[in-house]
Amino acid sequence: IMRVLFQNGISARPKPVPLPPGLSGTVSLGFAHVGTVPLLSVAVTVLSLLALTLFLTRTTLGKAMRAAAEDFQVLRLMGIRANRVIATAFAVSGALAGISAALWVAQRGSVDPLMGFLPVLKAFIAAIIGGLGSLTGAVAGGFLLGFIEVMLQAWLPDTLLPYRDAFSIMLV
Repeated sequence: IMRVLFQNGISARPKPVPLPPGLSGTVSLGFAHVGTVPLLSVAVTVLSLLALTLFLTRTTLGKAMRAAAEDFQVLRLMGIRANRVIATAFAVSGALAGISAALWVAQRGSVDPLMGFLPVLKAFIAAIIGGLGSLTGAVAGGFLLGFIEVMLQAWLPDTLLPYRDAFSIMLV
């Protein structure tokens, strides 16, 4: 419903998003020049993954979330407040979705109603490859999918490049 409302009420065409001047440059790493936005994306992703791992393994609430993922009924029988665990899971997932959306918009430089479909599909595929219950497995699945996409970008002829995502999903 929201997608159709945005398409009809605002526009179905991409709208440009101006980036701050500090994000439009490049950083020299000696042998290569890397854009500021991709470098920031990698740094924020690593920090977010580290924070999530620490939260899930070192805090009581994180351990309760992992226990709830295994067996929700046992969690309730142990006296842990299930509503608090569910609310925290929604808050953490919302924060991570907001971070990823900001990074995605910064890389694209525009917004449109259909912009989130492909990253969600790729994230789901990466989680399936690595295992739905494993955070490190999902990250490994994401690296595998990214490696396949980069190799296809390098090896596919120009006429097939628009179908790179389809080929990468098919190969996985």
